Amino acid sequence: MRAMLAKADLARYAGQFVWLELNYDKPENRAVLTKYGANATPTFFVIDPAKEQVTATQIGAMSLPELEQFLQRGAAGISQNGQTSADAALRRGDALLAPHPAQAAAEYEQALRLAPPSWPRRELAEASYATALENSRQWQKCAETATEEAAHMRRDSMFGRTLVAGMWCMDQGDPEPWSKTVAFKLEPLAREALRLASTERDHRDELYRTLMYLALARNNKSAAADWGDRWLKELDAIRPSNDEERSAVDIARVENIQVYGDPQRVLPALLASERAMPNNYNASLRVAQMEIAAQKYDHAVAACERGLKRAPGASGRSWLLQTKAEALKNAGRSAAARQALEQALEAAQSISTETGRDANINKIKQQLAELSAARQ
Repeated sequence: MRAMLAKADLARYAGQFVWLELNYDKPENRAVLTKYGANATPTFFVIDPAKEQVTATQIGAMSLPELEQFLQRGAAGISQNGQTSADAALRRGDALLAPHPAQAAAEYEQALRLAPPSWPRRELAEASYATALENSRQWQKCAETATEEAAHMRRDSMFGRTLVAGMWCMDQGDPEPWSKTVAFKLEPLAREALRLASTERDHRDELYRTLMYLALARNNKSAAADWGDRWLKELDAIRPSNDEERSAVDIARVENIQVYGDPQRVLPALLASERAMPNNYNASLRVAQMEIAAQKYDHAVAACERGLKRAPGASGRSWLLQTKAEALKNAGRSAAARQALEQALEAAQSISTETGRDANINKIKQQLAELSAARQ
């Protein structure tokens, strides 16, 4: 997103918006992130400065056309000029999407009921509805809604966004009978999206990943390997223009192998990225994850140590120390693993967002309990 924003011509929005970027790792941002329910990265808000209320929300990366639509939607929500009842419901859904996705889903559903067929924001509302259903864990309704809505959508970014939500919900619902019924219609749409040049990179990554999971659920390792190979070939063909793009490609490489594959396939590229981004602790973390997968535990510990020297914030430090503990535990060094987890727990106490902080603390405490149980 930073690369796109750096190149985008947004001059016409000058004077309308004040741009603010908040880092999840900084404790001083905790109050704002908690207030607006920012629990995923990236999450974008347009906020009415007078009322301090959200008028538009977008979770996940956007293309330039999506960004422009997002800004226009947010500005219209503040002025409320020419707003219909469907527009108002869409605005309420956006305000609730991050902190209360189940309530957001109800608002998006109402917007779709109120709007005429020609409503220009219909496909946006459909994609947002599917996302809200996913985030509120309404798996069957999400998958069935995404299947129905995506079938008639224009083949653009909203098509991809809707399919991503539906595919994840279908995978979560497997092996329920309804998931097999949905898969019959949804999987061909996902395949179609991957054949389209208009499908955004982030959406492509998620579709490949869910197709791999679906293949493994059917015990079809050959198909999972084939999807994984297609995905990696696409990633290898990308020539990153900056560190952000390099990181995004590397994250996708790791996610690919974490589903199914040989970590040795991606380690050379990850090590090259670590050398190319000497101040990026995430680059070291990704190397460590794949070294663990390759059962090279001493190499993984060393990668974590390199990452810890790259000035990570609380979240990054906690994550690196948990990964280090995993490598030490697998290497049979339980005492050292416990020490690393205790350090991770201390770091987790300073994570900015309540959800991220609590999730990390609970996870680390569980890992400590498992270590204790293994000693008895």
